[in-house]
Amino acid sequence: MNPRKYLVGAIGMAIAVVVAACGGTSNTPGNESGTLTVWLMTGSAPPSVVEGVNADFKAKHPNVTVKVELQNWGDISTKLDTGFAGSTPPDVVELGNTMVAKYAAAGALEDISGKKSSFDNSGTWLQSLTDSCTLNGKLYCAPYYAGSRAVIYRKDMFAAANVQPPTSMDELLTVGQKLMTAHSSDPNFSALYFPGKYWYAALPFVWDFGGDIATQSGGKWQGSLNSSGSQQGLTTLANLVSKLSKADKTGDEAKQDAAFAGGHIAMIIANGWEIGVITDAKAGNPSLKDKLGVFPIPSHNAGQSAPVFLGGSDLGVAAKSKNQALANEWIELLTGTKHMSDMATVGGVIPNTTTMLSLGTGLNAIFFAAAKNSRFVPNSRNWASVESANVIPDMLVSIFTGKAQLPAATTSASDKITTILNGS
Repeated sequence: MNPRKYLVGAIGMAIAVVVAACGGTSNTPGNESGTLTVWLMTGSAPPSVVEGVNADFKAKHPNVTVKVELQNWGDISTKLDTGFAGSTPPDVVELGNTMVAKYAAAGALEDISGKKSSFDNSGTWLQSLTDSCTLNGKLYCAPYYAGSRAVIYRKDMFAAANVQPPTSMDELLTVGQKLMTAHSSDPNFSALYFPGKYWYAALPFVWDFGGDIATQSGGKWQGSLNSSGSQQGLTTLANLVSKLSKADKTGDEAKQDAAFAGGHIAMIIANGWEIGVITDAKAGNPSLKDKLGVFPIPSHNAGQSAPVFLGGSDLGVAAKSKNQALANEWIELLTGTKHMSDMATVGGVIPNTTTMLSLGTGLNAIFFAAAKNSRFVPNSRNWASVESANVIPDMLVSIFTGKAQLPAATTSASDKITTILNGS
């Protein structure tokens, strides 16, 4: 996935810092020379964090250059395909967590299973990120940071309608209906704005009722969106969308922040970084800054929260890298306690370990806490093909628009997922 657009400050150019070395003229620790090439995604880390990692690395390896090159999500798959196929790939790469299985299965990433204990907090890494780094029992990357979803809501609208944040899915419907009644004069009003293709926000409903995208047995995958639990969750969601949302049932979530800023929406399911977009002085509505609240996506079990999809990024080392030891050491620094703390407090992102989830402050604390109860997509080398085929978004659109009945839509999607995941 394209895991995030965190607004942590612009990095306008690649950072080339004469810091530490990789590969080179000497194998003696500290005397290495050469260049360590690191690909990070634009906006994934504040410049101060990257500079701090490079400074710490330079203290140990003063004779080489670390070249940090910033990449964009839009073309990263193409660049990775090309880079890994060549003889001089980048040494360190940031990967969206749903991308790892593809490259691990292709032999493009180093197997770091034997090095896991050298990473700080590896025993408390977020399970969903650890799962994304693992294929066939082997570890191919280190978790970097995470992103989770919760419900952002208008506190002033809730107060005017005399309702409180719901603590169950039934209450979510009840609260939503009261909000719809309170704003009945507004034909564009949505109590819960839910675009039709928003599959990341649909998965919590599937998982909360015990359903799943697919299950694996004997090395074979079986799509399971047509299971009883999955259908219960999707039926609940379809009911909410029908009664509470005026969003485009054939659209995606790309424009939901702008829509929310427009003032005709009481709730959206969103990432933490979206608060910054909604209240942005130029593109958003800064007057909403003190009117926003956050609560977890409620479970159908009262008082509990639903599992959320944990997006995010991982850091891997190219299998063809000539500087693997130093590449892993650079990753150990960025993902270690010192700089993960900075990622959480300066960057505002969810760190890679459960031991730091308490670092979330203000509204961010809800998103950090949501990461404790998270799930991941099927960890198959072919998952990326499921995403590119838009299987789940198309299923949701069929259900929400009435193009297909829910049992038929989920069966069709499950069949497609089974075929794709078991493909060569």
